[in-house]
Amino acid sequence: MEPQKLAIVGVMLVVVTVGLLIGAAFMTFPAGDDDPLTKYSLDRDLLELALPAPSDWSFEMSDGTTLLLSDLRGQVVLVDLMATWCSTCKFQNEFLETVNENLAGIAVVLSLSVDLGYDNIPSMAQYMVDEGVTWAHGLDTGYSFNNYFNVVSIPSMVLIDADGIFRYFHIGLWSAASISDIIATIL
Repeated sequence: MEPQKLAIVGVMLVVVTVGLLIGAAFMTFPAGDDDPLTKYSLDRDLLELALPAPSDWSFEMSDGTTLLLSDLRGQVVLVDLMATWCSTCKFQNEFLETVNENLAGIAVVLSLSVDLGYDNIPSMAQYMVDEGVTWAHGLDTGYSFNNYFNVVSIPSMVLIDADGIFRYFHIGLWSAASISDIIATIL
């Protein structure tokens, strides 16, 4: 192909690519307040749905025991959905440690790996040692939380009230102050 034609084809490809990017931006970002996409949040208050946490969900824990979700009834539970390889999850541990210390006796922190293809009981136990974390860690056995909440990003967190009702779902890092504020609203 001649250099002049090649240059024209290159310029056309650039114009088409820029046009596609601009078009995608208009389709991605909603135009007005009445657009349902503007109401989407990475946080979801689940109170109005009144969803009971299934009491028969069970989880293999890092100490070799099995935990039934019903064992935690009567306590506020913060479930951290994570994986041992996730660097953001490791950063989240700082906030979870603060919550675990400040709300001991008020709320229980429970970290569950949703990557059962990578994590297992020994890796969870080693993770606790390596990271110096003190709260319970286990596996989302049967992908209970993963499937129920369609987890596509970690860390994600689920807050369950003392009556066993799902109250809040959060995606991404969540500060200790924000977690504590949300827990205070359900006590």
